[in-house]
Amino acid sequence: MKLSLALLPLVVTSAWAGYYHHQADLEPENAVYSQPPPQEKPKPQSFLERLQHAFDLETILTSAPVVAIAAKAGINITERVQAAKAEAEATGWNRHIPLITDENYREMIVQEPLSLDELDKRVWFLLIGIPDGDPMNKLVDERFEAAFNLTQSSPEKALPHVRWGRINYLDVTAITTRWWVWKVPVLVVLRKGGRELRFYSPRQIRLQPEILHKFLEVDGWKETPAWTGVFAPGGALEPAMDKISHWTMKSYAFITTVPRWIMLLATGALGSLLINVMHAGNASGGKTPSAKRQSGEVKRARIAEDAKEHDGGTAVQHTRADAIKASSRQERSPSPSRRHSARIQAQTKKTS
Repeated sequence: MKLSLALLPLVVTSAWAGYYHHQADLEPENAVYSQPPPQEKPKPQSFLERLQHAFDLETILTSAPVVAIAAKAGINITERVQAAKAEAEATGWNRHIPLITDENYREMIVQEPLSLDELDKRVWFLLIGIPDGDPMNKLVDERFEAAFNLTQSSPEKALPHVRWGRINYLDVTAITTRWWVWKVPVLVVLRKGGRELRFYSPRQIRLQPEILHKFLEVDGWKETPAWTGVFAPGGALEPAMDKISHWTMKSYAFITTVPRWIMLLATGALGSLLINVMHAGNASGGKTPSAKRQSGEVKRARIAEDAKEHDGGTAVQHTRADAIKASSRQERSPSPSRRHSARIQAQTKKTS
């Protein structure tokens, strides 16, 4: 009894403390822990992005007036635009093999989280080609994918130290410029985060899937020396190539952000301006280079005709003078008949 009376103040104090904390949790200012974290404000678009969105052909075709006009004609313009967009975005490559781009190259390959031992063993086997390209591109892509599927067929065929990737030559500028690749298809063996590269054309390697698998399994790429030179990784001009590839990627990104129909109008206007500038001499009354050439040709033709006439007159004069000289010589030298008559006259005089 005494023990229960001694514990009674402790029980009352604990109950009051629990009630107080429960009430505090119900207060609005103390209920912030149950609210979701505030959402980040969306990043404001740049002027170029807003301009691209405003003049984008998809935005124009999916606007309310265009959709209404197309609906009256019985055309579902929204469905057509989505189908065309899906067809344009399709690369023709199966995405179970990663697609390497200028944007994810550094994250996936250069900054791949690996230990030193794993980095030394890591091998990237890459194909640089064109989806649905010429027959050679299609053949190499089919054999490349068949070799990849062979590594996924059974645990015995797996190559855990090898990673596979594709690079679309038409959508990549920085990688191909930095690697000095101007002709596809090309197979690339990449190591050490891109610091060691080996390139193989379809004529330098046998394209059977089993042989490609064996080539990677036994590290057959070691028989080929890595790419060296002034443009290669570690070369004297590597920093210059990095800058060139960076600005090439920036210029390509800017060109692709401009809608094609605006680019077409801009190039047409620029061409008209250049034509007007080149033919500005005709409007001002001056002679254009072509007119000057024509006038020069006319002058040369006239000079040639005058020279011919002059040469012809001199030749006529020479022929007349020669005829006069010949007649005078004939007069000075008697003809054979005259000489014969003179002999007869001399003989008659002697006889008489």
